Amino acid sequence: LVEIVGSLYKNNVFIESLANALTEDGVFVVQLGESEAVDDPPDEIGTAIDTAHMMGALEKNFESMHEYDEGHSHFKAPWSYLVCFKNSESRANWYRNAPEIQIDIHQRLYGTKSGEPVLLFFDAPTMISYQVPPKAKETTYCRKEDKPQECNELIGIDPKLVTVPISHAETRKSTLGEFSGRGLFASQDIPKGASLDVEGSVKSFHVLPSTYSIIYKQYDGESEFASKEVSSLVAFVEGYGFAARLWGKEHYTVDSSITTFCNHGCNGTYNLGDETDEITEITEMNIDLDNIPEFFFGKANVYSPVFERHLRQMSAMEVYARRDIRKGEEILCNYLAFDADQDSLKVEITNLRSQCAGETMGQIAEYESWTE
Repeated sequence: LVEIVGSLYKNNVFIESLANALTEDGVFVVQLGESEAVDDPPDEIGTAIDTAHMMGALEKNFESMHEYDEGHSHFKAPWSYLVCFKNSESRANWYRNAPEIQIDIHQRLYGTKSGEPVLLFFDAPTMISYQVPPKAKETTYCRKEDKPQECNELIGIDPKLVTVPISHAETRKSTLGEFSGRGLFASQDIPKGASLDVEGSVKSFHVLPSTYSIIYKQYDGESEFASKEVSSLVAFVEGYGFAARLWGKEHYTVDSSITTFCNHGCNGTYNLGDETDEITEITEMNIDLDNIPEFFFGKANVYSPVFERHLRQMSAMEVYARRDIRKGEEILCNYLAFDADQDSLKVEITNLRSQCAGETMGQIAEYESWTE
């Protein structure tokens, strides 16, 4: 029996057949054994090496994998379980909020004749706790010989990083032309490489996939009244927020501070941006709409407890001064990094080209002129 199990762990054919037998939105759940402790070695060199082999095979056949611990399985210690989604869009279901989960539980379970609860150890808040992998798993994951890049980038803050408080910025009328609205300006000198408002980035508004879907259905539906009522909310989310698909489907993050008034720097003139060198060479003017590079679209790792534990941090963009920004200078961002997929970015690029030419106004300015 041990030899058979070992062969299954090491042979990708079985896992591949399993994945092929599932529908496109299929889910596979497997127990991994006793939960890890913070002083355990990584699976690949410890007693759980068969688990490491199995997870390696699963990563090749599933698009999203999530690990959680459960202490009510009637074992002598908490056990870990792995949930694997064949399609990455199914991540949106994993990250639903507590009210949605509680409604689903209520609708899908029959009550008991005694009136006693059907579930003893599971409810919506418990499911929310599953969304964040245990700290011990993050620790052992980062002990791999080939240390994953996210272990260095997402855990903690670089002590050498120069941070600039939001008090070093202010808002006033933008200098970008007739159709521009509010803008963000430096009220103090900001040195090259400094990160702006790190403290405020943790307070961002996150409009998750299911929430955004509900809002947009009302906006784009047949009811003119409902559409009008949510139009300001849609303008706020889409006009001030930046889109991504880290939670599986389209969602938005909106800065909660005045950094949300940062305008686009046309033709590569933005002075605040991502530290990724590849993006800085491409502008709305020279990008090929039929061949947009994949690195523009942030995609979640198939499996990374580090990534999942810091998902909201990933959704709140970390931006740095690309050069010295002088007091009184307008702070400009790169809107090419603000969209979630090819189609929406193509539309955004077309709009940016028109706005940069002074022919049209941005979404917020247009909305405000329409409501006046």
